[in-house]
Amino acid sequence: MKRHLFSLPLIIAALVAAVIIQTGCRENTLIRSKVLPANDTVGLKTYSLPCITHTYYDPFAITSTDIGGIPIFQGVGVYTDPFFGTMTGSTYFNLTTNDYYNVFTDQTIDSAVLILPYSGYTFGDSGNLALTQAYQVFYMLDSLGDPNLVTYYANSTKPVDFSNPLSDPTTINLHGLLNQLNVFDTSGLAINYPSLRIKLRLPALMSHLNPALNILATSSNPTQDFLNAFKGICVMPANARQGTTAIPYFRLDGTNAYNQANLLVYYHDPATVPAQDTDYLEQYYFAPSICSHFNSITRSYSRYPVNNLLHSTTVNDSIIAMQNQPGASLDVIIPGIKSLPVGVINNAQLQIHLLPGYNLDTTLLPERMYPIGIGGSTYPSGVGTGTEYNLADRYPVTSLSPLAYMDGFFHVLNVNGISQRAYTINLPREVLNSIAAKNDTIHLHISGTQDYYGAFKMVAGGGTYADTNYRPKLIVVYSKLNN
Repeated sequence: MKRHLFSLPLIIAALVAAVIIQTGCRENTLIRSKVLPANDTVGLKTYSLPCITHTYYDPFAITSTDIGGIPIFQGVGVYTDPFFGTMTGSTYFNLTTNDYYNVFTDQTIDSAVLILPYSGYTFGDSGNLALTQAYQVFYMLDSLGDPNLVTYYANSTKPVDFSNPLSDPTTINLHGLLNQLNVFDTSGLAINYPSLRIKLRLPALMSHLNPALNILATSSNPTQDFLNAFKGICVMPANARQGTTAIPYFRLDGTNAYNQANLLVYYHDPATVPAQDTDYLEQYYFAPSICSHFNSITRSYSRYPVNNLLHSTTVNDSIIAMQNQPGASLDVIIPGIKSLPVGVINNAQLQIHLLPGYNLDTTLLPERMYPIGIGGSTYPSGVGTGTEYNLADRYPVTSLSPLAYMDGFFHVLNVNGISQRAYTINLPREVLNSIAAKNDTIHLHISGTQDYYGAFKMVAGGGTYADTNYRPKLIVVYSKLNN
């Protein structure tokens, strides 16, 4: 079971219902703070548990997901970070058509372009107006399959025809993506569609497109036959060794020829006299319900500081780091659950503190952290050792309310009178379940969201960081009845 969490701004978050859990073990109980009596019979206390931390690489981001109402973003380019190394992104997708016959018979094809709409988001040094990136388009040599039946990950690959590319290398100014394409509507008004626009090589394109269209003349299932015959498109950096300090994200799905991934072919009828002033336009477009896709993301860490964290043999590291999947993720072990005082648990919150000097630009920080449990030898019951499971606080998984309560967002906390930036994750139900099972250790894997695959970064204090204020810890808030 692999997690796949999208950020709440892209999903309408539900309100959190009050949760009251009673357990028979050691009389620990979870209650909400607002229902505590406002008198001296109850006093709130805190108890802190240290954490054992490590950074590991999680490659298993599912990048072929299509959830209705959530845009399909794809990171394409080469991004280099001085701490986290190089990230290379390519997008693979196939296309469909509304005209299931060869409209180009006896016509003259003038030009063809591939359009990838710009999402509006660039990760990295997006303020640098001079940054450029070179892209190239290739034909896929293998079909992607039914989007309802296949799953692709960030480390998935498909063969492409490198010998006969569909485009020449095309260098674009990343800032210029905002003003790449102006289209005039029927009233003559210019509408701007921010996008990546790449001119295609007609001989290479038509050598694949014409045979696919000719098959449709006798097809009983033209939609599927076209997908099988015209296998798909790959857009990738023209040179993976030439990186830059930003990577843009493009959107595959949309509503028209200019705000969704499209292959546009312009042609005219040579028999028309006089010659036409404008071309006809044939559109081959990405339709989520029919077309498959995935975002290939690869990392190169070997010559960068994060590599030392990923290959550390220290039992408890002093520094930890995280990126959106696929990328560096957090392994957190919380021992000492049996040592928690008996009482009424108000909350149990994991705090992970950002280190000063490493996280200078807050716009590059992960929007959210998401935890998942890792089974031990005896806990939870029925979960195998090393197997991932949803934490008790995540249920019911069909509701967004638990996510809102679990938090996982960035906050500014007062730690011993000093303001510190930290992420907080609320886990009271998991702590109570652990107490009830007489389990002493909670093991977590923590990663970012998957809206923008591989984006965002943060460096935090680990379990042995020199300044104890920056060490991650589980803060348990509880109350004891006064005698």
